[in-house]
Amino acid sequence: MLRTFRLPLLPSLLAVLVAACNAPTPPAAPASAAAAAMSQGGGLAEDGRGDGYEYHVRYPELSPEWPALGKAMRAYAGQRIQQLLSDLPATGERDANAAALVLDLEFNVARRTEAFVSVLAQGSLRGAAQVEPLAAAFVLQVDGARLLAITDLFADPDAALRALSKECARQLQGRYESSLRQNTGDSKTLAAALKSMQDGVTRGTAPAAPNFAVWLVDGIDSKAIGLTLIFAQAQLGMTSGGEQQVEVPAKVFYELLKPEYREAFSVDVKELASGSR
Repeated sequence: MLRTFRLPLLPSLLAVLVAACNAPTPPAAPASAAAAAMSQGGGLAEDGRGDGYEYHVRYPELSPEWPALGKAMRAYAGQRIQQLLSDLPATGERDANAAALVLDLEFNVARRTEAFVSVLAQGSLRGAAQVEPLAAAFVLQVDGARLLAITDLFADPDAALRALSKECARQLQGRYESSLRQNTGDSKTLAAALKSMQDGVTRGTAPAAPNFAVWLVDGIDSKAIGLTLIFAQAQLGMTSGGEQQVEVPAKVFYELLKPEYREAFSVDVKELASGSR
């Protein structure tokens, strides 16, 4: 019985083997597709290198309940990588001894309150002639699982931007003036430096939403206590001093918040009533 069972199978088995050997080899996935698949993965690091460039991106671990943050971070990183590649000179125009263009970018959870998660991206795009600082922020409303622009917090965005502008200009001008007075002896030079600084700060903190695009909700695991606004040195028209962070307490803008966000912020009622700053 064993002999009669096996004999009929041999021709079938041989046919299968021959067909398998003669079948065309499936085409390999193109390198670009493989790279795209890697960049869409859930890893915490993304690195790349090519002719005249390299990039290094680092991501924080995030709760799976915050997918909007993950998507926003990777979209921003993708845009910066694309910028890096578009800045590359054409192959025939590239100096063989020129330094590579390098993108370094790191995302971190900078603040975490009961109602908000704030992620800050910082880094640089370094070329042969200059270094471009990079900064971006992503604020997630935890309950709604959606990303917010700073104007989303306020019932009257224009009034809120004016309040933030006034407070940021006050703090920054005081900060810079103190430094200039300490380091500039000549009165004429000081007067010119103060005027230039005040003009730059006024422009950089003007009440327009793009000037307040990099922002965080302040607080640690409880109600929020204010906002941190981050300004690039160039935005303020300065040639030194680096990036500036301004902490704005909630009392400055509390009454301008939408009703649904007021419970998310803690404020001293007495200070609010007195209008103190």
